[in-house]
Amino acid sequence: MKRLPSPVRLSVLAVAGALALSVAVPAVPATAALPKPAVPPAPGAGSRQAKLEELPDSLNPVEFASPEGQFRTTFPTGCARLLTKRNTSPDDPQDVEVRLVFATCDRHGRKDEGCLVNARLGALGDESGQAAVDRVLKVVGELLASYGVTPTRQVPLSRDFGPHGKVEGLDVLAEAAGGTGDVWIRGLMRGRDMYFLVAWKAEGGLFEDPEYAVFFNDFRPWVE
Repeated sequence: MKRLPSPVRLSVLAVAGALALSVAVPAVPATAALPKPAVPPAPGAGSRQAKLEELPDSLNPVEFASPEGQFRTTFPTGCARLLTKRNTSPDDPQDVEVRLVFATCDRHGRKDEGCLVNARLGALGDESGQAAVDRVLKVVGELLASYGVTPTRQVPLSRDFGPHGKVEGLDVLAEAAGGTGDVWIRGLMRGRDMYFLVAWKAEGGLFEDPEYAVFFNDFRPWVE
């Protein structure tokens, strides 16, 4: 079973970011000569110049679908480079009792802000009712502990997707104890599957960011 991505230590990262911004940039003397422009190497001469149309688009939300994880949602702007992982069997990639799939975004390439989806297909087995609820709550508690945050609000969730089944779960909003930083965790169950959506923002303001609301609300536990 693959481990969750390393937890974000919110208060430490927030301080580190502030220190990075406080580094002074030495002024250039008014009489200093302008540097001679560099001549780019000719294409094919050992250069690996990226074409503009091949660069990742970080200015628009990212509609993402995972056939392996059987889910889709809209990631925020700055998530053009998504990291995806899944567990496999040494003999057959499809021959696993519980299929784990991750899709993770470090927003704009920063570790102190981002979001992820973790699908655990088949993880509930034949469990149902309170036993299944307890399994989801256990993972939510582990996530809270790994991020070092304290829950401030919990909201039960239930939604009927018609032919795609009923989804139930829990929203937990949490903050860093004694520091700045927000974490939003949504644990869901449908049939034999569990899904966990997580977003974090070290500088705070996560719950007021409309793009994260879209990330959570656009989630669907199927791919068409």
